[in-house]
Amino acid sequence: MSFTFILAQILALIACGLNVISMQCKTRKKILLFFLLANAVGATGLLLLGAYAGALIQFVFGIQTLINYIYALKGKPITWKLICFYLCLSVIASIITFKSLIDIIPLCSAILHTITIIQMQEKRIRLINLGSLVLWIPYYIIFMAYANLFTCLCIIVSNVISIIRYDVKNKNE
Repeated sequence: MSFTFILAQILALIACGLNVISMQCKTRKKILLFFLLANAVGATGLLLLGAYAGALIQFVFGIQTLINYIYALKGKPITWKLICFYLCLSVIASIITFKSLIDIIPLCSAILHTITIIQMQEKRIRLINLGSLVLWIPYYIIFMAYANLFTCLCIIVSNVISIIRYDVKNKNE
């Protein structure tokens, strides 16, 4: 195993922690902040593994999340022009890095991520994010991104726990 491979796995584990924390945050602003950090770290790890489509899409996730975080801090609504920009950016990133059909997975996840981060209700963020996460599982397996796969599974568990904790339990109380 090379140093680069090991470093990529370590970065994936750090991204895991940041994503798990994001799903346990109660407010949209905090969720977005930890999404931002996790995307930057996770994208760097994928870049080191040569998973360029996934890395570029995660960098795009980071840009989207940063913009939405700034908008949230200022109390500004997300416009349809901005949403279209996000979707175009994801499609362009996917076209640039497209090599095989597996590279469609990051694009589908990117579309769901865009839908996730424009949500104003935390409940919807958690639910749509779950769909985005599940898409990454085969991608990580194909690229032998085992720490990323572990990360994804941990985030899925954290996401389900947060749905139960904030959305199901609070609904029953």
